[in-house]
Amino acid sequence: MGFTKEDAEASVKELGDNDPDACMVWIISKIEERQFNDDINRASIQSEQSKRDEEKRVKKQEKETLTHAKAFVKLFPTSYILSPESSASRLKRTLDSATGHVDAETYLREILAKLLKLEGQAIKWYKVAAKSYMLELATRLETSLGTHDVLTCCARVSAGTASSTSCAFVQTLVQEQKALSKALFEMPSNQGGVPVVFLECDEAMQFSLDDDGFEVVDLADK
Repeated sequence: MGFTKEDAEASVKELGDNDPDACMVWIISKIEERQFNDDINRASIQSEQSKRDEEKRVKKQEKETLTHAKAFVKLFPTSYILSPESSASRLKRTLDSATGHVDAETYLREILAKLLKLEGQAIKWYKVAAKSYMLELATRLETSLGTHDVLTCCARVSAGTASSTSCAFVQTLVQEQKALSKALFEMPSNQGGVPVVFLECDEAMQFSLDDDGFEVVDLADK
């Protein structure tokens, strides 16, 4: 095992020059320590590379699944938008039937997948706090969908023409996707908490009890 002049000088500085054998043992231990650290660093780099490769593989597989799946809505089992609690019945029927039959590369599938993936991220981060917002979002999509035929309208819109399309449903999808993305990732007023738009929707639902026939009772009068 060779050693450098710097190793020798460092050993003398550490132990003095009266015991060459002790200096040699010190040098060997330092060389072995460096080798161990180098091995750890190489293993860490290889591990990070493997992790990145696996992430790329998973993302590619996910993209292919979202692109080609016929049972499109089943890919989002936690969705509030697609849940029985959502009143957007025609929207759910349309996504369950028509979406799986449009061309795999259509912009409609792409923007729907982006929106539902964002919803999934919101539910993962904020759990039930995202519920009211998503149910209201589903209602807005239902209104925008109206009665027009997805296969002859929305499915023909491309990414390049999405901003100028006359299809109100695709325009709404794009707007809602941008709004939800902003709520999740551009949140200066959140201070690390739940997005304000989620809280506002939840508060609106809580304070609509009077409209549902509930009587507010002042306990101070009892």
